[in-house]
Amino acid sequence: MKKFSFYKKITAAAVGIAAGFVMSTAVVGAIPYVAGDASNASPVPAFNVFTGVPNVGDESDFLRSRVPTVAGDSSTPYVDPLAASCEKGQKIQMRVYVHNGASVNGNNNGTGPSVAHDTRVKVALDTRAASTFTNSATISASNAATVNDSATINCNGKTVKLKYVPGSASSFSKATGVVALSDEVVTNGVPVRSHATAGDVYGCFDQRVFVILTVEVEEIPAPKPVTAICDTFRIVAGDNRTIRVSDFKFTAENATYKHTVINWDAGKTNVSSAPITDATKVKDQTYKYGADGTYLVTATVRFATEANSDLAAGTENCQQKVTFTSKQEPVVVTAVTPVKPVVLVAAGPASTIATILAITATVAGAYYWSIRRRLV
Repeated sequence: MKKFSFYKKITAAAVGIAAGFVMSTAVVGAIPYVAGDASNASPVPAFNVFTGVPNVGDESDFLRSRVPTVAGDSSTPYVDPLAASCEKGQKIQMRVYVHNGASVNGNNNGTGPSVAHDTRVKVALDTRAASTFTNSATISASNAATVNDSATINCNGKTVKLKYVPGSASSFSKATGVVALSDEVVTNGVPVRSHATAGDVYGCFDQRVFVILTVEVEEIPAPKPVTAICDTFRIVAGDNRTIRVSDFKFTAENATYKHTVINWDAGKTNVSSAPITDATKVKDQTYKYGADGTYLVTATVRFATEANSDLAAGTENCQQKVTFTSKQEPVVVTAVTPVKPVVLVAAGPASTIATILAITATVAGAYYWSIRRRLV
């Protein structure tokens, strides 16, 4: 009877341990625990120093990823690199493997030299819009050297983003079972433990800790169509070689106006205005030239969009020439025929000749009419 009772107790304990392990597989997958140290143990804490570990391989490759096939998947292995389809909403699990390679004989219930204290795990996620992601993890302790590793996720050329799923982080050890972790695992890092004391990880292969977290694939929305155009820029000329902006318009769709810079003298001294951040103040800007000549005045308008924080609009519609001579008063070109001889804005020598011919024709006509009256 005593022998039967003993075996009954042993069997019950084994069933309890097995049940606890099965309950945790949804988080950590299959964990190949073995009894005792797997290699020659260190006398002091040292993280992930072994190679050829059964079912683990090179322990320095401690950050890996996988796409679970079903909820509670315990068979899909964690790999690096991971090839994923990266469709919208796909969940990808990442695992940090923490093994303190110190000897089990130095644990002494948490007081011995084998125990790593203040152990922390931090995962830095690659949150860019990309098709290939390089995430990284750090394991540190106050009495052990810090170790780092990276893991690649390839999305087969598809440009997406990876977003951490809040509340998805947890750790697992043989002694603690599943322990929920703070979301700070992806910012400042979090303490992990193999037993009761936070940050304490005992030495020995049997005392490993696994940290699991989940990221979700986000599609990148198609960029909105952007229209950012300088439509109209007109100037009028005044006395003493002065000009004034008489009209200014632009079109901004899915774009935000930033500022306008007016280049008063392109191709010569390139005198430019300060950036004009208030679009309503572009009109009525003035400038005075110090010498006669022909000047090309250009307005460069800049916008901000989702894809470009500093987009410059074309200047084809927003530049004009002005000519000043000492013989005539300068005015702006208009569609109306001037009443008196003028210097035309946005006009060249041809328009000046046309004006002279028109005046000559008028004078000749008047002279012919007066002669005819005398002959009658």
